[in-house]
Amino acid sequence: MNEKEAFSKRLTRLLDDIGIGIASPTLVAREFNRRYPEKPVTVQAVRKWINGEAIPAADKIRILAKWLKASPHWLHYGENEKNIGVLKVEEERSFYGDEMIAILLADFHRLAPKQKAMVCEIVRALTLLRTPDR
Repeated sequence: MNEKEAFSKRLTRLLDDIGIGIASPTLVAREFNRRYPEKPVTVQAVRKWINGEAIPAADKIRILAKWLKASPHWLHYGENEKNIGVLKVEEERSFYGDEMIAILLADFHRLAPKQKAMVCEIVRALTLLRTPDR
């Protein structure tokens, strides 16, 4: 099996593990792009990853690995299989925080100006409701 096919098998396994599978490269691309701050990947690029025709660049592998809770090294090279699905607690906490902020900011930037104003009003209102012990 060549390197691209092996990567495809590992990626497919991880996508199956989270319940997405490979039936919809569009869904995979959309979910990936929500987490990736750079230029969005195309459905065709994702299809090539899934079909064993291409391996994404290192920055994309890091995002995929974080999203799919695997070691970037394992996802890319397949070594140290015991690391699959294992992130240190500290990494996991910062990952979810960083990921959530990136997703929220990307979503916020896609809103119309009126919607952005509404979101800001809601956040301000919620912070006023927040009690000191929370």
